Amino acid sequence: MFNLQKIFNNLIGILDSITFSIGKNEVTLTYLFQVIAYLIIIAILANYLNKILRRRLLTRLISEHGIRYVFASLISYGVGAFCFIIILQTTGFNVSALAFLGGGVGIGIGLGLQGMTKNLVSGLSLLLERKIKIGNFIKFNEIEGYVTEISTRSATIQLENGASVIVPNRNLMENPLTNYHYKTDNVRLNLLIRVDYNSDLVLVTETLLMSVYSENHIIKNPHPKVIFKGFADSCLEFELWFWIESDNMGIRFEIMSSLYFAVEYNLRKRQIRIPLAQRELWFKNYETTNFLPTNQADHLITLATHQAINNHYTQPDRLTSSGLLSIKDLLTKVEYFKTLDDLHIRKLIEIGTLKQLKHNEVLFKENDPGDAFYIILSGAVEIYTETLNKTLAILQKGDFFGELALMLGIPRTASVKAQQETILFSINNQQFDRLLKDYPELSECIIGQLTKNQEELNRRRQELKEKGLLKVEEEESNIIDWVRHRLQSILTL
Repeated sequence: MFNLQKIFNNLIGILDSITFSIGKNEVTLTYLFQVIAYLIIIAILANYLNKILRRRLLTRLISEHGIRYVFASLISYGVGAFCFIIILQTTGFNVSALAFLGGGVGIGIGLGLQGMTKNLVSGLSLLLERKIKIGNFIKFNEIEGYVTEISTRSATIQLENGASVIVPNRNLMENPLTNYHYKTDNVRLNLLIRVDYNSDLVLVTETLLMSVYSENHIIKNPHPKVIFKGFADSCLEFELWFWIESDNMGIRFEIMSSLYFAVEYNLRKRQIRIPLAQRELWFKNYETTNFLPTNQADHLITLATHQAINNHYTQPDRLTSSGLLSIKDLLTKVEYFKTLDDLHIRKLIEIGTLKQLKHNEVLFKENDPGDAFYIILSGAVEIYTETLNKTLAILQKGDFFGELALMLGIPRTASVKAQQETILFSINNQQFDRLLKDYPELSECIIGQLTKNQEELNRRRQELKEKGLLKVEEEESNIIDWVRHRLQSILTL
């Protein structure tokens, strides 16, 4: 033990004997080791303080993770630097001598650490400007994924396969990127659909929209759209536009795959054909060709002709019944819509939505605002009055109700609830309002159909009068003017 202590004292003596100058300070090697030890301890404590600030103290003041990171780093590094300077001063070191060292470090940063400096400045810009946040889904060059961390020098992007990519901050600042979360919560996706030239375009629109409504991850507002792109060589091309939440961008391929399955299934059920590419062969002067004998050339042309004829005449008829309910056909059964052409019917289908009801779920109650029209696609509903405790009717698949309430804003005269799990196609007053604004001539067409049943309209107007919901000028006007005024006032045309 004595020998070890003697050896240690001798070693300290040797280290104390080795001195060098830093500015006006004479520093021993022992003092230098002490300073390094203090520096390590301060770095550990500063790192611990950084974690405490980010995870506990600053969480109540700053909700954004990136901003907390910046402030925690500045505070912890500042406290660490301050403590280190205090230790140097208390041990007798002249801190002004560090100006020389600072100048050397500045030259090093200016020459050899330019990249690090750019990344540091870019990181602070990203964290303070907040155009990219943790949790955002971004596309950068060929990289797509969620931002999981933004530090002062780099950002971490988690790919869809689970791997992570570390990207220097300067690359994110100096190159264009797509942020699917920036100032929006929704992202539009597109599906390209091709159908046969013989297809019923209204039925195509209906089928594509119904496919969209069957997918849970697709949001209903903004409304999905069917865009007719044009006439291709052997098909009609459509684009199905739909929106998902930005948070679901990581599973967008699964959503699109599921929707493709639904589209293919529903098109097949409706007997809407997805065509294959077709080519026609023309032989010039085939009788005198040297490549094939005349009889063989005739045989090939005959086969090609027969094949083309067969392809044309064996395609399924676009009006062939598939056994499924068509919203188009059901809408044309509504008295007030039956004179509409296919273009207007297609718009009605496009603005509508699907609504699912559970067993015994109430759709609306008596005296509720009449703000929607419904068609039953599956299941059944009970129409009843609570005041009389009586069932008025049971409506089944294919029945519709609420069309007058939609167009005239008449309060509900009865309550409706589902007798079983039920799917409804609905058009509410806001959607109908948008349609009539886009097609003003449609309102006159509907008014003309409404006024054909004046007995029903007079009865409804009398109900409004008894409930005190009718203005004096409405009582005195004739039925046609009343319908027109009611429609225009309800739908703010």
